[in-house]
Amino acid sequence: MDMIRAENVCVSFGKLEVLKGVTLNVHPQEVVCIIGASGAGKSTFLRALNHLEHINNGAIYIEDKLLTHYDHGTRLLHINSKQRREILLEVGMVFQRFNLFPHKTALENLMIAPMHVLGKSKEEAKKDGIALLERVGLGDKIDVYPANLSGGQQQRVAIARALAMNPKTILFDEPTSALDPELVGEVLAVMKQLANDGMTMVVVTHEMGFAREVADRVVFMDGGVIAEEGTPEEIFSHPKSERLQQFLKAVL
Repeated sequence: MDMIRAENVCVSFGKLEVLKGVTLNVHPQEVVCIIGASGAGKSTFLRALNHLEHINNGAIYIEDKLLTHYDHGTRLLHINSKQRREILLEVGMVFQRFNLFPHKTALENLMIAPMHVLGKSKEEAKKDGIALLERVGLGDKIDVYPANLSGGQQQRVAIARALAMNPKTILFDEPTSALDPELVGEVLAVMKQLANDGMTMVVVTHEMGFAREVADRVVFMDGGVIAEEGTPEEIFSHPKSERLQQFLKAVL
């Protein structure tokens, strides 16, 4: 069973075609890194997987459950918001921006969704939240507000917040792009540990070193399509297409 399956996904904004038929399967415990130039459609594709972007064509499955299905703008699947929400609970998301509640402490940011969505008691949510903050190296920051945390620390809280919902897959949308260079490493270290722990991850990233070291598969997007995919060795050491060769020459 695939954790995520996207079939011929197309997304348009007005007359602008951003995704032009993207097909991708993500296997259990697999780390897939999506690379490519700005405007290639990487983040739009990731947002489509989590139903944050409306698709015009194609189908998306989460653990073999059909989440959305369109045929050239015509919706073929009709499920209610409750059913959709239950499917999406299996997928967590970490954004470029941390989006923490500024008036809540690090721990309180982690407790909100488990209590209101999963129905956990305050005591259980607190216990789990403390354990997760310790897991991302922030056990000493439970009572600290976001304004008093560095960008790297805020992003680690955001990762812990995603984990608090017990997802089976986590989508990362350029999670280090908003960070100062010296703070990138601490976030990547947490992500590497998640990969080592067997978390299924789809990561849109500009961090080529991370993709080379951690990914099971690297996907190169260009012009709204998957132009090339393979192992890190195949993509970085033996790129086939001229476009990928040009991209790697520019970024490495």
